[in-house]
Amino acid sequence: MKHKVLSAKQPWAYLICSGIKDIENRTWKCPQKYIGERVLIHAGAQWDGRHRNMAHLFTIKQWGALSPSMQVVMAHGNLPTSAIIGSVRFVDCVVNHPSVWAEKTPYFHIGNLTVECQKPIHNWVLANPILFDKPILNVKGKLGFWDYDLSEEYETILKL
Repeated sequence: MKHKVLSAKQPWAYLICSGIKDIENRTWKCPQKYIGERVLIHAGAQWDGRHRNMAHLFTIKQWGALSPSMQVVMAHGNLPTSAIIGSVRFVDCVVNHPSVWAEKTPYFHIGNLTVECQKPIHNWVLANPILFDKPILNVKGKLGFWDYDLSEEYETILKL
């Protein structure tokens, strides 16, 4: 059966499917038709370019939100790439969510008027994550949402 897939760089894909990262940040709104839907998460071929220096990859609050064992996982960087690693449900799309994982859109006030300083960063609110025990390896990602035909074995996992 075909499922929608969204690619994210590591370590974000792993943190999403592990249920730690509850927000996905994008410069575009999550299409309304995907709100409430379960989407597969693909770990892209490359890590976030800042991963060589954890101080640049995570904020202090984000690093503190990780358990000590998860900090070790992040520091070692042995996470699958070019693989579908799990699934999550998109439940909302907002700007300036209070989560430590939400990137904020800066704004300022002029009297009673609030003005955004840049194009808004959309915080896609995530729920019900599933991390596959066995990732689907050697899958080339794409930009935006794309389709993947999932095997019966993984269909069963999604229905649990």
